[in-house]
Amino acid sequence: MVLRGYVPTSEETLQTLAALRLQSLNSDFSTHAPFPRLEELFPPHVLHARLPPLPHRPPAKCRGARLRAGLLAGGLWGQALAKQRAERDQRLRGRLREEGASTMAAIVEKWKLLQGMGRPEAMAAYVALVREWPGFGSTLFDVDLQASPVGAGPQRLWLGIGAKAVSLYKPGEPEPLDSFCYGRI
Repeated sequence: MVLRGYVPTSEETLQTLAALRLQSLNSDFSTHAPFPRLEELFPPHVLHARLPPLPHRPPAKCRGARLRAGLLAGGLWGQALAKQRAERDQRLRGRLREEGASTMAAIVEKWKLLQGMGRPEAMAAYVALVREWPGFGSTLFDVDLQASPVGAGPQRLWLGIGAKAVSLYKPGEPEPLDSFCYGRI
């Protein structure tokens, strides 16, 4: 649930949860301890959201562009566009690696602070942090809300079915948009 982004919380708390998971899996920090991949500890979408969008320049409109597009389709222009896309993708991967490295360093620092904490304590602390979210224990479903037949597309929401109520959440928001006790349904 945490890795899929279903527990909306701060990045700091996500790093603490990752450190608690490492403590539970590997016990105390050691340079010889196996490190899982970052995606197994931390939600990847958080790293992607941290990156500012790459600037995208629209193609320049100049005289003869139509002729060049027709003559050189799949030729020089196609190769140039493919090269630009490859360079942009490479820059994005580099930025993601940098963000991932800094996030992993922060997680390791938090893990070092957990020295001496046993596996049961780490698991209990992990669950205690996750329980702070009001939707804890609910089964979540991705739903599309069609607000009106005309206008913007559907809005993606979470439908949480809990022990006491059915709640509607906006993804990433800790508090529900609305909750309905079973007695009101």
